[in-house]
Amino acid sequence: MKFIIIKSVEKPYSNDPDSFISWFCKSFGLESELDNNDSIEKDLLKGFIEAALSGKGISSSDLAKKFKIARTTIIYHLNRLIDAGWIVKRGRIYYLRGKELSDVIEEIEYDINREMMRMLDIARQFDKLSKGKSEAKRFKKVKIE
Repeated sequence: MKFIIIKSVEKPYSNDPDSFISWFCKSFGLESELDNNDSIEKDLLKGFIEAALSGKGISSSDLAKKFKIARTTIIYHLNRLIDAGWIVKRGRIYYLRGKELSDVIEEIEYDINREMMRMLDIARQFDKLSKGKSEAKRFKKVKIE
């Protein structure tokens, strides 16, 4: 996972699965607010959710045939889903990152928390260094020669 975008998007009005998948895509920056159900990421995600329920993955070649889109275009969009933490690649097959959508969200939450803890550790190291340099400067000003 390279980066995660999380947007605050109003919850879907209807309770149909497509509107929820679209909401997740918009929330993760994979679909714009203006997309009218034409998002390839939404369709890919829907396919991966269905495959996960069967315990299966999907190849980029199979997706290219299904959507009648160049395999390179499919791979570009698969990489976006990988970068966002939604799917993983094992060999030549792509899988949803969990068995259910809630598992995927929990995995992404874990990734975010891990990165935030790493950032906090680095911030604390920075604070110690800054504090040390600040105190060293203060002592230099008071130093009598």
